[in-house]
Amino acid sequence: MAEAAREMFNYTICDLDALADSDRSGEEFELIDGMIVVMSNPTQAHEQIASNIGAPLKLAMNKPGCRTYQGGMRVQASDEASGRDKYRPDVMVHCGPRDDKKTYFTDPVVVVEVLSSSTMDNDRGRKLEFYKRQVGLEHIVLAYSDQMRVEHYVRSGESWKCLVLTAPYSVLTLEAVSFAIALEEVYFDIAF
Repeated sequence: MAEAAREMFNYTICDLDALADSDRSGEEFELIDGMIVVMSNPTQAHEQIASNIGAPLKLAMNKPGCRTYQGGMRVQASDEASGRDKYRPDVMVHCGPRDDKKTYFTDPVVVVEVLSSSTMDNDRGRKLEFYKRQVGLEHIVLAYSDQMRVEHYVRSGESWKCLVLTAPYSVLTLEAVSFAIALEEVYFDIAF
């Protein structure tokens, strides 16, 4: 019985990609430490917050040669199909060369996750630790959907600083891509 339980958590990126290619249900999946997880449907507040960050970020990235992706691209540690983690952030910025045939990046500069009660444990736990290990990643943004609160993790050498923003006039600054946005804009049209 223990062996069967272990098998349930022994999937790879190759397995996830095969499932995504064959699944016609419209469900989205992530691979979390070898376990394939069905992603929950986002709320309107979740999508509004992701758009409030993603849209101005995309416009700002058109000039410096970076690209912003909202909800479609995934992040994995390397090109190896044997990896056990593959995540789909709500917003991601990638700078530098790209391969238009790939469905993922291994080197994003910015990752944004909008937190909800159903995703918070994974987003603030295993997923956050995975992101912190990505070499080129400079900013990790966790935006809460049930309160005005953003946790901004900024790479500082080999470690990370966490800045917590909770006031409407607070400014989320992504220095690596020369972008800033006030929390009142992040939470535009959101009622708590």
